Amino acid sequence: MPRTRAIQDAEAPLWLAVLLDYSFSDKNAQRAARLDLVGVAHDATAYPDDIPHWRLAELLLRWAQQYVPAEDWRRLQARVRKRRGF
Repeated sequence: MPRTRAIQDAEAPLWLAVLLDYSFSDKNAQRAARLDLVGVAHDATAYPDDIPHWRLAELLLRWAQQYVPAEDWRRLQARVRKRRGF
Protein backbone atom coordinates (compact mmCIF):
# COMPACT_ATOMS: atom_id res chain seq x y z
CA MET A 1 0.00 0.00 0.00
CA PRO A 2 1.52 3.36 -0.98
CA ARG A 3 2.09 6.00 1.66
CA THR A 4 -0.35 8.85 1.77
CA ARG A 5 0.90 12.13 0.43
CA ALA A 6 1.60 14.90 2.88
CA ILE A 7 3.10 18.36 2.91
CA GLN A 8 4.34 19.80 6.19
CA ASP A 9 3.06 23.30 6.93
CA ALA A 10 6.55 24.76 7.35
CA GLU A 11 7.63 23.31 3.99
CA ALA A 12 4.68 24.70 2.00
CA PRO A 13 6.70 27.54 0.39
CA LEU A 14 9.40 25.06 -0.61
CA TRP A 15 6.79 22.73 -2.10
CA LEU A 16 5.28 25.66 -3.99
CA ALA A 17 8.59 26.28 -5.72
CA VAL A 18 9.11 22.58 -6.49
CA LEU A 19 5.59 22.15 -7.86
CA LEU A 20 5.87 25.26 -10.02
CA ASP A 21 9.14 23.95 -11.47
CA TYR A 22 7.49 20.61 -12.08
CA SER A 23 4.39 22.01 -13.76
CA PHE A 24 6.34 24.20 -16.15
CA SER A 25 8.99 21.61 -16.99
CA ASP A 26 6.52 18.83 -17.79
CA LYS A 27 5.58 19.15 -21.45
CA ASN A 28 2.52 16.97 -20.84
CA ALA A 29 1.16 19.14 -18.06
CA GLN A 30 -2.30 20.45 -18.66
CA ARG A 31 -2.73 24.17 -19.16
CA ALA A 32 -5.56 24.19 -16.61
CA ALA A 33 -3.27 22.53 -14.05
CA ARG A 34 -0.63 25.21 -14.55
CA LEU A 35 -3.18 27.99 -14.25
CA ASP A 36 -4.57 26.51 -11.04
CA LEU A 37 -1.11 26.35 -9.50
CA VAL A 38 -0.17 29.84 -10.70
CA GLY A 39 -3.37 31.10 -9.07
CA VAL A 40 -2.39 29.51 -5.76
CA ALA A 41 1.14 30.91 -6.09
CA HIS A 42 -0.19 34.39 -6.82
CA ASP A 43 -2.48 34.40 -3.82
CA ALA A 44 0.20 32.98 -1.54
CA THR A 45 2.76 35.59 -2.55
CA ALA A 46 0.48 38.60 -3.03
CA TYR A 47 -1.46 38.00 0.20
CA PRO A 48 0.91 36.08 2.50
CA ASP A 49 -0.91 37.19 5.65
CA ASP A 50 -4.22 35.85 4.33
CA ILE A 51 -2.92 32.38 3.45
CA PRO A 52 -1.10 30.73 6.35
CA HIS A 53 1.33 27.90 5.64
CA TRP A 54 -1.13 25.23 6.77
CA ARG A 55 -3.67 26.45 4.20
CA LEU A 56 -1.04 26.68 1.47
CA ALA A 57 0.00 23.11 2.27
CA GLU A 58 -3.64 21.99 1.92
CA LEU A 59 -4.02 23.74 -1.44
CA LEU A 60 -0.77 22.35 -2.80
CA LEU A 61 -1.57 18.84 -1.63
CA ARG A 62 -4.98 18.99 -3.27
CA TRP A 63 -3.37 20.18 -6.52
CA ALA A 64 -0.72 17.47 -6.37
CA GLN A 65 -3.27 14.74 -5.73
CA GLN A 66 -5.15 15.82 -8.83
CA TYR A 67 -2.24 16.40 -11.23
CA VAL A 68 0.92 14.61 -10.05
CA PRO A 69 1.28 10.86 -10.72
CA ALA A 70 2.71 8.67 -7.94
CA GLU A 71 6.05 8.13 -9.69
CA ASP A 72 6.53 11.88 -10.12
CA TRP A 73 5.52 12.51 -6.50
CA ARG A 74 8.42 10.35 -5.30
CA ARG A 75 10.84 12.37 -7.45
CA LEU A 76 9.41 15.63 -6.14
CA GLN A 77 9.83 14.43 -2.55
CA ALA A 78 13.50 13.79 -3.32
CA ARG A 79 13.82 17.34 -4.69
CA VAL A 80 12.30 18.77 -1.52
CA ARG A 81 14.66 16.72 0.65
CA LYS A 82 17.61 18.00 -1.41
CA ARG A 83 16.48 21.64 -1.14
CA ARG A 84 16.05 21.31 2.63
CA GLY A 85 19.81 21.02 2.87
CA PHE A 86 20.42 24.42 1.28
